[in-house]
Amino acid sequence: MNKYSLSLIGLLALMIVSCDSRRVYESDYDFEGQQWHMDTIPSFEFQIDEPSGNDILLKIRNSLDFPFRNCYMTYYLEDSVGNVLASDLVNFQLFDETTGKPFGKGNSVFQHSETILSGYNFPSTGRYNLRIAQYMRKTDLEGTYSIGVRIEESDQD
Repeated sequence: MNKYSLSLIGLLALMIVSCDSRRVYESDYDFEGQQWHMDTIPSFEFQIDEPSGNDILLKIRNSLDFPFRNCYMTYYLEDSVGNVLASDLVNFQLFDETTGKPFGKGNSVFQHSETILSGYNFPSTGRYNLRIAQYMRKTDLEGTYSIGVRIEESDQD
């Protein structure tokens, strides 16, 4: 590879990263064997430098093997010493109730994202943790590839 090709690759990578300027934090937890066991509670630790005006989103990736049309999850947003700042049970609609057609983006694996806290103001700068538990009727949720968290600057003024 010559210098020109390396420079072009570097420039393209920089452009891709800079296109997502609202992102504060993003991470995914991949499930072994594409099954989410009820005792597996993924935890996401992140740093907040600008505490006001953040949107917090949950993400899930699933296949057609997912056994239900929706997925109930509970999240726990905690400060650095484990105090729960926010918690709620959320219901992700993954498939159309009537047709069974999957929602989300994808072909065989579908990606869903939903805002759970909009314009959230963290108490201060520092480290925080978000834990996510599944609350379904089955111990193992087949067809679950990953769960994730995204924090971005809110576009609300």
